[in-house]
Amino acid sequence: MRKTWTHSSLLPGFLTLALISTAAAQGAARMTNVEGDSLSGHHVILPNDASGKIAVLIFGFTKASKVATTDWGKRISNNFKGQSDFVLYQLPVLEEVPRLFRGMAISGMRKGVPEEMYDHFVPILNGEAELKKLVSYKEPDDAYMVVLNRAGEIAGQIHGPFTDAANSQLRAQIASLSMGPK
Repeated sequence: MRKTWTHSSLLPGFLTLALISTAAAQGAARMTNVEGDSLSGHHVILPNDASGKIAVLIFGFTKASKVATTDWGKRISNNFKGQSDFVLYQLPVLEEVPRLFRGMAISGMRKGVPEEMYDHFVPILNGEAELKKLVSYKEPDDAYMVVLNRAGEIAGQIHGPFTDAANSQLRAQIASLSMGPK
């Protein structure tokens, strides 16, 4: 006997598939590990080291992105100074810098970064291709911000130079996470 398919017999399967797809779309993606040694010499593994806090990770991929990443870093630090449930990491990605020059690049960063920021300033030497996918890399000299919720899941992203509109958008993302469960 041959089974015939009707619209009503396919409906439960389609509804289940739709619910799974919706649940997957609503679930935040956990960020893959990013590792490096901070300017203070501590080994940092993100998102683990930001666990329990709302975090903003600022990635820069070129020397020229220093302008945008520095501006964003200063603004974000000022916006959330004193909030114990917030942490900011600045992550210059140096994998494409020839090994011979990496030490000089990191030494230059150490001279240009205020000492109180050393623990959260982490040059990244590996995984550049994956990070570019993570941030939807387009413009080489942009700053790329990734917002993590307390569980280390990606809650938002933004890239570009600092603007008041982008800053408002980022602050709103962080504020919505601050009001959520702790």
